[in-house]
Amino acid sequence: MDTQTLEQNWASYLAAYSDIADVERRQLLEQSVSDDIVFTNPGGQGETRAGLIAHIENFQKTMPGIYFSTEKVFVHHEELLAIWAMHKPEGTKVATGYNFVRPNNEGRFIYMTGFF
Repeated sequence: MDTQTLEQNWASYLAAYSDIADVERRQLLEQSVSDDIVFTNPGGQGETRAGLIAHIENFQKTMPGIYFSTEKVFVHHEELLAIWAMHKPEGTKVATGYNFVRPNNEGRFIYMTGFF
């Protein structure tokens, strides 16, 4: 697996947090995360892609229109660290966060932990 694959999967994962149709969210996450993903952040934790989809859908219900952008991505030894920003719907940056990501052999994320 290469850096470009990890960066593309990160972009797909982050896009899944946007205010988009459920079908599009599922497609983005099928592309970027494994079915048996384990995830944790201050807002929750869970397992499986279905659990992550439910987590993201709940996030969008409680914070409609919030979106994220990537500020920097670091990759080494097939692991990824991303620095990201959270924005209000009109574009105001409200938070900075960090995610550590471990992919499986296909490049799909199998473990993620977020800090913010």
